Amino acid sequence: MNQTHVERLPEYYQQKNKCLLWDEINQVSTQRLLVIDDEAHIRDTYNRLFRHYGFEVLTASNATQANEMLVQNKIDIVLLDIKMAEVDGSVLFGLIRTFHRNIKVVVSSVYPVDEQKERIEGADAYFDKSDGKDVLLGIIASLSGDENGLVI
Repeated sequence: MNQTHVERLPEYYQQKNKCLLWDEINQVSTQRLLVIDDEAHIRDTYNRLFRHYGFEVLTASNATQANEMLVQNKIDIVLLDIKMAEVDGSVLFGLIRTFHRNIKVVVSSVYPVDEQKERIEGADAYFDKSDGKDVLLGIIASLSGDENGLVI
């Protein structure tokens, strides 16, 4: 049986009262993240968070904007909300997997992870927004290829 991405993370990511140390990830973080979420405060929060750790961040509020950015830019990782107006995240995920197979996709939603997996199968990781930024940072660090030395 496949484990979730969080379950595959080293045990120290899951311990309470641990902090992530991101000095080393800055060497890897020339990667470009695309945050797709219809809520402006979520886009702004993720934008500030990941820029702080050295990532280049693009944001899109809907599938049309996201598609334009995917076509015009080299994107490494997508944070994809499920429930959005007009075009649902599951439809956009299908397009990403069809036309941009090398992009890693993290489904980021208020839905519990089990429900996320039912709605969108085959993502690289799943993130319940209620789990907090440290869990999300750990997922992104792992997908960026830097799983070592991130915890003090």
